[in-house]
Order: sequence, then C-alpha cells, then structure tokens
Amino acid sequence: MIKHILMFLVIGLVWGQADLDKLVLKDGTTYFGELVSYSTKTVIFVSGGVQYSRPISMVERLVLEDGRVLIKNSLTLEEYQKLSTKEKAIYDANLYDLEHWAHYGPISTIIFWGCTHLYLEDGEEWWDSSPNFLRGSSAASLTIPYFVLNWKEKFTYPKSLTDDDRLYYKIAYSIRLTGRKIKYIVGSTILTGALAYLIYVMVMSGISGSIDMGPGPPGPY
Repeated sequence: MIKHILMFLVIGLVWGQADLDKLVLKDGTTYFGELVSYSTKTVIFVSGGVQYSRPISMVERLVLEDGRVLIKNSLTLEEYQKLSTKEKAIYDANLYDLEHWAHYGPISTIIFWGCTHLYLEDGEEWWDSSPNFLRGSSAASLTIPYFVLNWKEKFTYPKSLTDDDRLYYKIAYSIRLTGRKIKYIVGSTILTGALAYLIYVMVMSGISGSIDMGPGPPGPY
C-alpha cells in the first residue's frame, strides 16, 4: 500500500506543478501560480495566495502552464527578429520550460517497482515472474512518465514566420526540444539509479551488521 501511495504522490506532484504558470525574475526568484495580467511595463502574478506586481525589467521569463513562453528577456524583440528560422527554432526550444522532466527517473522507477510487486503471489520475487510480465512492467515504466510529463505540451509558431518557413521551423524546434528531453531523462534516470543503489547498499549493510554470528569455534586456528 505504501509503494502505491508514494507513486501517486510523485505523479500528483508533477501533475500539479504542470498546472501552474511560472514567473522567473532576473535575481533567480521563481514563483509558481497564476498569471493575472502583463503589459509592456508590469507583470501581475498570484503565488501561494499572494499577489505580486513586478516590473518587466526585473522579469527573466514568464511561462504559461502549457510551457509557452510569454516573456523572454535574454534577447530583445529586435534581436530575435534578426535570427534565421533555424536559430529562432533553437532559441525558442531552449526557452521552453522542461524542468518537470527531471522527475522522469523517479516516476519511472516507482512505476516499475509498483508494477513488479502489484500482482505477485506471496513469497514470489519479481525476477521470478514471466518475461512477458517483466516486459510489460518495463514498457509501463517508460511510457507512463512520458505521457504524464508531456500531456499539456503545446506547439505554436512565431507570428513573424511565413507559411514556407513553418515546416523548417517545426523540424528544427522538435529536434532541439527532443534532445533536451533526452538529457533530462538520462540524467534523472542515472541519478535515481545511483540513489537507489546507495540506499540498497546502506540497507544491506545495516542488515548484515545487525546479524549476530555468535562466538567462533574454539581454537587453535
């Protein structure tokens, strides 16, 4: 029961965070909440029940819940317009908020662990189960996190693009965004695996240390 509660808590945490807008200031302060309004001078944002008003000059990024970036102060609008179609695609893909993809490794691990223990008979170890069951558990642990993390993602074209440039933009954008996702997936999976192994070693060391072997046989040795 505990493992299933943990699985739903982790998924719920990511799901809930994906339902929030994000305001990042230039000093690194980050707010999750709801955008009230924004103009060329001010952003009004509600986070934790508190309403904040911040001048545009202080804002680094304003990202909607679906990942779309409304404010990006790394480049001015004039500088952005001078970029080529491919450069615009890569620039926009780099700004798309993917921090929630760092949860891929933990979610995948918890789902795999939950699946392999869900329908096992008493005393049966998960590695003794049928290959089809293990393959199904692996597939679920890889695909479910993807859909959970990807379900609200939306794609929009810059207004300045012509119809001829849109396909080229979308291809370059998709390649760059997919590359960023893979980095999050691989990095979070490696960190989760290393942490799980460390916990396993610590638990096994504790179990071994708690076993009293009793006095040894009388010498000589």
